Amino acid sequence: MKSLKLTEYELVYLIAQILWTLQDDEDYSEQTRLVAEEVSEQIASELHNYYLYQIGLTNYAHRLVNLTKLIESSKVVNNAKKDVFILAKIFLSCKFDITKSELFDWKE
Repeated sequence: MKSLKLTEYELVYLIAQILWTLQDDEDYSEQTRLVAEEVSEQIASELHNYYLYQIGLTNYAHRLVNLTKLIESSKVVNNAKKDVFILAKIFLSCKFDITKSELFDWKE
């Protein structure tokens, strides 16, 4: 993805898309869902105008697919971080002495 060479505008699009995408399993009001949908439509329209009028790209589908992949990858990383924090809370709530055990490699 380094070869994608994101512009600042695309980076802002990515952040806005992540912030305004609601999870289906969460309980949001209808008004919240409508606002999120409107904002998502607006940022998509702004990105289209950016590609078409500022950069001059008429066929930007490949870039949009790559941006979507970045969004999905960030969600995977975020979920993995959540799992690590949950495990850290579990293990930090218990005291373990791993020194002198097979889990700790002592070079004596």
